Amino acid sequence: MDLKFGFLLNVEELCYGYNTDVLLGNCKNLGDFYSLDFNGLELYDEILDCRMLLSSRLPEKIKTPEQLLQFIVSYGGESVFPNLRIVLQILLTIATSIASCERSFSKLKLILSYLRASMRQKRLCDLVFSSIEKAVTEKTDFNDIINPFAPLKARKVYF
Repeated sequence: MDLKFGFLLNVEELCYGYNTDVLLGNCKNLGDFYSLDFNGLELYDEILDCRMLLSSRLPEKIKTPEQLLQFIVSYGGESVFPNLRIVLQILLTIATSIASCERSFSKLKLILSYLRASMRQKRLCDLVFSSIEKAVTEKTDFNDIINPFAPLKARKVYF
């Protein structure tokens, strides 16, 4: 990913840099690889247009791909800089999917233990999912979930 999208990660150089020859080569290479999604030469033209727009519109510099995408969407939606918007969406989506995949495998390694042999696949998948979505699991109040079911299967004998 870094070889194809590396020039997009350095947003300050992308939006405020001066080396247009290297930028043209990077845009052509990326456009050739993703030829069905966008045009590399149009991407190059859109980046140059975006540079002019940013220098005239914003007093503070954009520093991340997320900020650049937010600026493009807020400025004109899908009609303004369509190739640049698509490239940024691909860049941000690929990074997220790779990170979440790696996180899934690292969590699975943590959960694997001698108990896994006695566990069914469904339970193991549920534990991995709970571990990956730890933030949501920590916010969940399990008493609200358990209390409606507890009286249904109560085996406690009252004296």
